[in-house]
Amino acid sequence: MSRRSDLIDAAIKAIIRSGPDVGMDEIAAVARTSKPVIYRYFADKPELHRAVTERIIGNVLARLDEVISADPPPGELIHACVEGYLALLEENPELYRFVVSHPDIDESTDFSALVADMLGRQLADHLVQTGLEPAFAHPWAEAIVGFINAASMWWLDHREAMTRTQLADYLSALLWGGAAGVYQAVGQPVDPRPGPGVFPRIH
Repeated sequence: MSRRSDLIDAAIKAIIRSGPDVGMDEIAAVARTSKPVIYRYFADKPELHRAVTERIIGNVLARLDEVISADPPPGELIHACVEGYLALLEENPELYRFVVSHPDIDESTDFSALVADMLGRQLADHLVQTGLEPAFAHPWAEAIVGFINAASMWWLDHREAMTRTQLADYLSALLWGGAAGVYQAVGQPVDPRPGPGVFPRIH
């Protein structure tokens, strides 16, 4: 089991170094072994990719779960999910590309779907608390994750445009602006206004 884990570590290092389409030869080189040895532990390349994705996603979801389990207010919950996405992207952009767009990923290792499911469960709890139908939480969560993912992929190639903190605050403000209306509609005292400086004025 330890050897299998070491090979997953090597694959992650190779992805960081060469990108999401790294070949098995380079993974073997990083692991200081040969492809036949790798295939003793993984039936094929897709199986290795799934194992790598599960490792990466597990680490990210553990971070998000720490925030979500604290049951933050909806605005903070949305901001935490934005931060979780952007943290992975900024720390290791090639790993981010790998987990969100690799063709060998299946439903059990679909990063966006797993985050949306986690977020959807928490949003459903908030809807119940406000007397609203919780079944509508899942499409809401899917929309949030899709929105964040699209903007994050843009930022990956335009990081000179704004900092990670600026983007997190900006996306969170846009998402919260709509969500706050839901809570206001049932008499919840929430503030939909963005923080100071989130939307800069023209000088």
